Amino acid sequence: MNRRFVNLLAVAKDKCDSDGLRLTEKRKRVLNLLIDAQAPLSAYEIKDMFTTRYSEDVKPMTIYRALEFLTETDLVHKLNLNNKFVACSQAKCCEHHGYSQFLICVQCGSVEEVAIDPIISENLVKQAKNLGCDIVTPHLEVACICKHCK
Repeated sequence: MNRRFVNLLAVAKDKCDSDGLRLTEKRKRVLNLLIDAQAPLSAYEIKDMFTTRYSEDVKPMTIYRALEFLTETDLVHKLNLNNKFVACSQAKCCEHHGYSQFLICVQCGSVEEVAIDPIISENLVKQAKNLGCDIVTPHLEVACICKHCK
């Protein structure tokens, strides 16, 4: 299991219990696949891995519903740049960790999640409000080349 995500399943269970939500076995398994992944995964990659690991064929819609639940509870993030999903590496620090910045390597696909300084996120919200907009995607995605690919 990836060290950055140690105890994320326990955090997920506690969070769902305290919010009165059901962390079903399928949702746990999808989260576990994302925790164990070395790179972001598409829904269809998750479906294939789910079938291989758990010897259970699931429909794509089942995976999409699990991902929707996990993103709504801030346990997983959807990366729009590559239309893939990653487990939240910051979920264990607090209930709401603010905006995240995702550094996405365009060569190997690796992703690093870092918290954005609250002052920067406040300025982003303020600038959007000044233009009459509300921020919908609470994170930034930056295409980069990671240190391993340089």
